[in-house]
Amino acid sequence: MKSETKNCQNCKKDFTIESEDFNFYEKIKVPPPTWCPECRLKRRLAFRNERTLYKRQCDLCRENIIAMYSPKSPYTVYCPKCWYSDKWDAQDYYCDYDFSRTFFEQYEDLQKKVPHISLLQENPINSPWVNFETDSKNCYLNVGGALSQDSAYNQYALKCRDVFDNFYLVQGDFCYENILNEKAYKNFYSIFCFECRDTWFSFDCRNCSNIIGCTGLRHKNYYIFNKQMAKGEYEVFVKDNLNGSRVAYKKLQMKAADFWKSRPQRAVLVDKSINCEGNLIKESKNCHDSWNVDKSENIKHGLFCLEAKDSYDVTSVWRSEFCYESMATFGPISNIKFSKLILNQTEAVSYSTFLLNCHNVFGCAYLRNAKYAILNKQYTKEEYEKLVPKIIQHMDDMPYIDTKNRIYKYGEFFPFDLSPFSYEETVAYEYFPLNKIEIENEGLNLFDHEVSKNYNAEVIVPPDTVQGISNSVLDKAIKCVKTGKLFNIIKMELDFYRRFNLPIPEEGPFARHNRRLQFFSRHIKLNKRICGKCGLEVNSVYGEEEFPIIYCEKCYQQEVY
Repeated sequence: MKSETKNCQNCKKDFTIESEDFNFYEKIKVPPPTWCPECRLKRRLAFRNERTLYKRQCDLCRENIIAMYSPKSPYTVYCPKCWYSDKWDAQDYYCDYDFSRTFFEQYEDLQKKVPHISLLQENPINSPWVNFETDSKNCYLNVGGALSQDSAYNQYALKCRDVFDNFYLVQGDFCYENILNEKAYKNFYSIFCFECRDTWFSFDCRNCSNIIGCTGLRHKNYYIFNKQMAKGEYEVFVKDNLNGSRVAYKKLQMKAADFWKSRPQRAVLVDKSINCEGNLIKESKNCHDSWNVDKSENIKHGLFCLEAKDSYDVTSVWRSEFCYESMATFGPISNIKFSKLILNQTEAVSYSTFLLNCHNVFGCAYLRNAKYAILNKQYTKEEYEKLVPKIIQHMDDMPYIDTKNRIYKYGEFFPFDLSPFSYEETVAYEYFPLNKIEIENEGLNLFDHEVSKNYNAEVIVPPDTVQGISNSVLDKAIKCVKTGKLFNIIKMELDFYRRFNLPIPEEGPFARHNRRLQFFSRHIKLNKRICGKCGLEVNSVYGEEEFPIIYCEKCYQQEVY
C-alpha cells in the first residue's frame, strides 16, 4: 500500500502514514490511526501522574498513605501492601458486557469499581514517596527508576547511589543536576557525559575526569573550557571558583553554556545503531521518530524504550515486543495494544490497565494471574474468542464520542475523558503545557482540588552558600523563585549539599525537575540543518539559535577523536 496523508481528528493537522506503517498495522490487526503521532503521545501521557501526590487513607486498611489519587477522586485506592495482598480479588468487581452502551463507558464503570494501587512501587525500603519505582532504598520523590538508594528528586535514576536532581542517570554516584549521563561519578550540572568523573558544567564528554565547562572531549583529564591545564593550575581554579557560592556557580554555568554554543555540536546522538532516526539511540536497529532508545529494533514513535522490538507508539517500555499505543510496560511481554502499566509475563492484551502475569484479556483493570477475561469477568477460552470479535465490531458500530466530537472506534487509545487524573496532574502537562482556558477548550480534565496554603513554618531566603547553615533550616520553608510555592529541605539533601559544598537551591523540586525535562522535551523533534564542515544537509534536534554550528556524525567524529 502507498503512503497516505490524513488529517488528525484532534489537532486538525495533516500527517503521513507510510507504506511500511500499513504493513505493521495489518500485521497486528489494527486499523490505521486517526490521530497524528504527537497527539497520540499527548493522549497516552495524559494517563500518567508521577508527581502530584496526596495524603489520604487506604480504603482497605484505613492507614494514612501517600497516593497519586486525590482523596476527592471517585476511585477506591489501596496502599501497595493491601493491593498485593490476598484480601481481595479484582475479578469480584467484574462487569457483564452491555451491547447497548459504548465500550469506553463500560470501562469507566469498571475503573470506578475496582481498587487502584496508591503508588507504583515494588520492594521499596524506607521510600514511601517514590512512584513508578522498583527496589528503592532511602529514596524520596524519585520517579521511574530502579535499584537506587539514598537519593531524591530524580527522574529515571537506574542503579544509582547518593544522587539528587538528575534526569535519566544510569550507574551514577554522588551526582547533582545532570541530564542524560551514564556511568557517572561526581558529575555536577552536566549533560550527555558518559564514563566521566569529577565533571562540572560539561556537555557531551566521554571518559574524562577533572573537567570544567568543557564540551566534545574524549579521554581527557584536567581541562577547563577545553584547555589543558596542569594539575596544580586546575586545583587553583577549583579552589577559587568551585567555592560553593550560588552566584559563582551561576556565572560559571552561563559561561559554560556560551562556550558550548561557540563549539561544533553533534547533530543527533545515535551510537552503534543501524538505520535509526531520532536522538539518544544506542545499539539499535530500524528505529524511527524515536527518542532515548537502547538495544531495540523495529520501533517507530518510541519514547524511552529499552530492549523493545517490533512496536509503534510506545512510551516507557522495557523488554516488550509487538506492542502498539501502550505505555509503562515491563516485560517480558508481547502483543499489547492500547494499554498501560502492563507487567511481568503478560501477553495478548487490549484496552487494559495494570496487569500482572495475564494472558488473553480485553478491557480489564488491576488484574493478576488472569486468562480469558473481559471487563474483569472470567470466560472460557471458547467464550472469550467468540465474544472479543463482537466487542471490536460493536466499538466500530457504536463508537464513543467525546465532548469535542472526537470519535473513538476500535484502534484508538483511551479517550482523555477516562483519565483518572486532571491534565495538570499528568506528564502530558509537563511535555505539552496548556493554560486553563486551553485545557477547557481541548476538552481535557481540569484540576479542581483545593490546595492547602496554611503553612506555619518560617519562610527564609537561602544564603549564597551552605557553609554555616545549621539544621534549623530543615524546619523552615523556602519560596521557589520560579513558581512562588513553598518547599522544604530534607536531611539527607542538606547533608549532600554540605558534603560537596553546593548551595541550597532557590527553585522548588518540581520547578527543578521541569527545567531539566524541558531540555529533553524540546529536543524530540528534528530540524533540517547544514553541517558546518562538509556542507551536507543533516537532521538535528538543535535549532540554529541554540547551537549555531552543527556537524554531521562523520565530521563530528573527526573533530573529537
